[in-house]
Amino acid sequence: MFDSHKLNDTGFEAVKNFKTILSMAVKASLDLMPEGRERAIFTTKLEEAIFFGTKAIAGKEGNFTEITVY
Repeated sequence: MFDSHKLNDTGFEAVKNFKTILSMAVKASLDLMPEGRERAIFTTKLEEAIFFGTKAIAGKEGNFTEITVY
């Protein structure tokens, strides 16, 4: 559950593309929203989603060189 995957070049590029695409979408979305609770929750949930998306990409076969098991 808490294992870490050391990204290789393919994995690093996949994570970079994932974060770049989502970053553009988040910036465009935030421009439409006023400051407030809903925007804060939106941002927090997206941070969660990006964390788990990155973890999933890192764990995909072919995207890592080694696994650290805890």
